[in-house]
Amino acid sequence: MKILISVHTYYPDKNGVQMVTQYIAEGLAKKHEVKVITELKENYLRKEIYNNVSIERIKINSFDGKFTGEKNKYLSFIKDYNPKVLIVVCTQSWPFDWVMHKLNDMDCIKILYTHGYSGLMKHYPIIKDIIHLRPRALKYHWHWMRYYKNAYKYIAQFDLVTYLSENNISVWYAKKHNLCNGEILVNAVENMFFVNTAYERVKVESAREEVKFIYVANYDSNKNQKFVLEAFYQSEIKNARLIFVGSKKNSYYKEVVELNSKLEREYGKRQIDFLYNQPRESIPDLLRDSDVFVCGSIKEEYPVMLCEAAAEGLPIISTRVGHAPTMPGCIVVDTQEDMAAAMKMLCCNREERIIKGQLLQNYAKENYVIEEKVKWLDNKISLLTNKG
Repeated sequence: MKILISVHTYYPDKNGVQMVTQYIAEGLAKKHEVKVITELKENYLRKEIYNNVSIERIKINSFDGKFTGEKNKYLSFIKDYNPKVLIVVCTQSWPFDWVMHKLNDMDCIKILYTHGYSGLMKHYPIIKDIIHLRPRALKYHWHWMRYYKNAYKYIAQFDLVTYLSENNISVWYAKKHNLCNGEILVNAVENMFFVNTAYERVKVESAREEVKFIYVANYDSNKNQKFVLEAFYQSEIKNARLIFVGSKKNSYYKEVVELNSKLEREYGKRQIDFLYNQPRESIPDLLRDSDVFVCGSIKEEYPVMLCEAAAEGLPIISTRVGHAPTMPGCIVVDTQEDMAAAMKMLCCNREERIIKGQLLQNYAKENYVIEEKVKWLDNKISLLTNKG
């Protein structure tokens, strides 16, 4: 069966949407012919085959939620390839925006694989933006309010829409507009994260006195490494190390490093590591050698990083984002003071770290296995094919 996946980010990018789309594509490619059409970036090849998936790339420009570029080439590619199944990844993206007016003309099974609707709000603060003279916020809110005023009409034309969880705002939106084509498909974790056992963690922790806190996320204001860094200093724990792992240096990375220098002068020296350019294959080992995962994100839909930490059996301290509140063993915090207190508590309580890590690892084994997600989607495709 010919399956075409259109997505704004794919290999060799490194992010949550890329990772999920890649394991879906490569999993389906074991039984089907799978092509991916994605974005062409500097030093990327126009065409290549990676892990049995054929990749085509087109030029895209984006500004303020709008897209320009090789739109005609994208639409022609879909027509010429003539897939049996078209999987479009994410709203608020050129793969969705450029096909939404063409869906009724496409004679194939159409699937929308969502990762949350980041621009969607239940109530847009338009009046407050005007009163408080916030032109940038007003422009942002006005754009996405108009976008989601009509988006449901096109979402309804898909044969299947996947949502990350019942608590996701996309499910609320579907219920509001009486959409009946959606089902829940949560993110999964690569098998390389399911190596460590609770017993092995006990041995690791017994071998050292220093407690390692780790945060694996791109250096970004939304990931909010500054929040975590300040909480770590406020906790005033001495026998601990905080490790940040991001994909590369950028302006926010520099801001975090500068903030660390300032906090060091105020609180005294702490053990802080700022890592970057780490190969994907090294992440499981970095998690395996740590004791607690921390997350300071401002907004997330269903962060894969939490799933990966759970698979490794790490206890988690996280802000109230995504599925964190539903994960057994995850300590959810609302303030910096809360995070500092949670850090101090877990640092001083080895038994609690082990118990929470075991809870999370068991939960991950039940919910985050890639093969099960691919099998689920493949079965849905088969049912839709037979129905058609």
